[in-house]
Amino acid sequence: MKLSISIMSNLRLGICLLILSFGFLPKQSFAGLKWIDVGINGLTCSLCTRSVDRSISRLEFVDSITMSLENTEGRIYVKDVAAIDLKRITKAITDAGFSTRFVRLQFDFKDIPIDKGGFFAFKGQRYQWLQYKSNPPPNGISLTLINEGFLPKKESSQWKKKLGITFNHSILYLIHEM
Repeated sequence: MKLSISIMSNLRLGICLLILSFGFLPKQSFAGLKWIDVGINGLTCSLCTRSVDRSISRLEFVDSITMSLENTEGRIYVKDVAAIDLKRITKAITDAGFSTRFVRLQFDFKDIPIDKGGFFAFKGQRYQWLQYKSNPPPNGISLTLINEGFLPKKESSQWKKKLGITFNHSILYLIHEM
């Protein structure tokens, strides 16, 4: 009898933990943006990652963040809100005492129209997918922001020169690196 009560207690505890854990899992995405990956220079310890995590988590459009000290990167899941200000993410990283190595957006273009020039609008921001050819893959695609502030200044300048463009500060420029 004691054995079956112990098994039942453990089973109840396991079910409760399983139910609770679903409440703490990040939302995978909503139509459009699945997640944002950020590379962060200077992460050397768990306190560093915690500092960046806290700084980014304070942004009202951030749902959750997963940090990787080993890769010095973070994956940010955002809430389904009216506007997402990506510049505030890089500012939060800088405010925590670090610099941004890259910002990559994992987009799902099912409900986002893209014109022939690669222009599209999403959550209050205008983007241009440089070197856009045609229909994006159905499972989504990772695009890297190349504007200054999203890459180191030298790398951003190299992309600008390579592509022969002048940045319009009201547009965020994206490339697909294979």
